[in-house]
Amino acid sequence: MILVGAGGHALSLAEFASEKIEGYLAKEENIGMPGQYFGDDSRRENWIEKGKTFHVAYIYSGLPRMNVREKLIETYRQSGAEFETLISPTAIITPNSKIGKGSAVMQGTIINRSKIGENCVLNSGAIIEHDCEIGDNTFIGPGAVVGGFTKIGRNCFIGLGAKVGNGLVIGDNITVAMGAVVSKNLIEPGIYHGNPLRLFKC
Repeated sequence: MILVGAGGHALSLAEFASEKIEGYLAKEENIGMPGQYFGDDSRRENWIEKGKTFHVAYIYSGLPRMNVREKLIETYRQSGAEFETLISPTAIITPNSKIGKGSAVMQGTIINRSKIGENCVLNSGAIIEHDCEIGDNTFIGPGAVVGGFTKIGRNCFIGLGAKVGNGLVIGDNITVAMGAVVSKNLIEPGIYHGNPLRLFKC
């Protein structure tokens, strides 16, 4: 498998998936990464032709840009790439849960009878309670808790330690700030933070 990215998230994946990682594609080499540095994204087709699978490990720091990550994933997909799911051995996933291709389930995450989309990131210690649906390319931050029967759209970013109540709906392209408490549906795209939550459009 070829990892796409060499930042903090990629290094965290390598903590439990190093045996699967043959090498990585990134803008520049990181000597802390396992495997061989294969160059930047322009080299992807060489490895697609050789039948290698990929896992996109780019998480953009600062203001979340999940749409940028989505475009990168789509570039690989259009080139014919297949994506591999990575799941930490310390994650707890109940038998009736479904995890989409290309997603990462990190250390200590709990998923209880829920459906996770493609190319999602469920970060360390996140809890996804029963009967939830998480859309493609959505990031659930470390220690975030999503209550049962909740639906979260695609390209969302749920910040570190955020709490999302039972049975709520969060639309596409929404960021919930670190530590926020969500007690009502969030439909309009943008960044929600504060107590009570306020919307700041991107």
